[in-house]
Amino acid sequence: MSNRALRRTVFAFILTVLCSVYAVAQAVAPFNAAALAHDGDQVKYGSYLVIRVGDGIFKINDPGVTTGKGGAWGVDMYMVKGKTKAMVIDLGNNYVDGYVPDVIAPRPHAAEEFRAVVFGLAGKLPVEAMITHEHPDHDGMTGALLNIPQKVKLWLPENEDKTALMVQHKIDPAVYTRFAPGTEFDLGGGRKLKSYQVRGHSNGSSVYLLTPDVVLFTGDSIGSGFGQAFPRVETLKMFAEDSMKLVEALKATLTPWQRYQMKVYTGHAWQNVYAGWWAPNHPKVDVGYLDWRFVQDVASCADGILKGKWLQSGSGLVNVGKMEYTDAWPGAAGRSIMVYGTGTVITTMEAAYAAAGITPPAEEKK
Repeated sequence: MSNRALRRTVFAFILTVLCSVYAVAQAVAPFNAAALAHDGDQVKYGSYLVIRVGDGIFKINDPGVTTGKGGAWGVDMYMVKGKTKAMVIDLGNNYVDGYVPDVIAPRPHAAEEFRAVVFGLAGKLPVEAMITHEHPDHDGMTGALLNIPQKVKLWLPENEDKTALMVQHKIDPAVYTRFAPGTEFDLGGGRKLKSYQVRGHSNGSSVYLLTPDVVLFTGDSIGSGFGQAFPRVETLKMFAEDSMKLVEALKATLTPWQRYQMKVYTGHAWQNVYAGWWAPNHPKVDVGYLDWRFVQDVASCADGILKGKWLQSGSGLVNVGKMEYTDAWPGAAGRSIMVYGTGTVITTMEAAYAAAGITPPAEEKK
């Protein structure tokens, strides 16, 4: 081959590569964060609905599909921007590879769409990501943030399952840096996220308090929407202990006025319509976010179960009946719903009696 022919061949190869790169880059349109100028502004982009919920605080909502199970019904992620970095909280469902157990199929350009939202919101700030717990609807887009030019630091509570990421998504868990309960993340400009461990939903489930804004991001720890399920004695006791510790820590950290202004954002806000998802005949209530009262009530609900208070008239803790079947959560049908104020805990009566150290009557053993 002559030098001239070789140059043509090399040029043609380079042009093909560049065209391929350009085609991939243009597979999704850029995400325009300028439309999120005021609280409540929202932008639909690809699979996601992005909502500004505060100055530099955004909800990245995956509306989900009712043809799947579990997290496929919808999940919420968040981004908080400081002066020196932007932090993503939770990484949603895996639409790059799909997730068979929840009947989630891959979506075209899923990784590109997710990155467009994340880096579009972050602007020029470096991005890090932390997850509340290692369930597939909260760590699913991990792969979209790996092996890309923008280096994204990934954070994971240290007591989470060390094998989950590999089992769920065939990703080496070593891509995450583990951190201990109480670790604080400085985002710059006075904004900090402090972690608190609230076990029960998983062994390392954590919530993150944003200060000075007083916003609590809870994933599925303090409510998966309203309420949470603990069908085993061990997890019920863990949750009661850690949620009460969280209440005391927040009382010690925040002034009363700060606590009263607290906004609580969960991992599945579609469930916030109180009772609408576990009792379809209950009137639904329009709820955008939860509050300090809810955190206290959920903790009191779990602690009250350990003390057998649903059996005590006037205690405030009431067993309101058994959960009805829902497609999103078929395995929870028939469990008992304990309510204290605005807080709920779903458990089996067998677990409730055992946690309280009370022998159940024969008709209450399920």
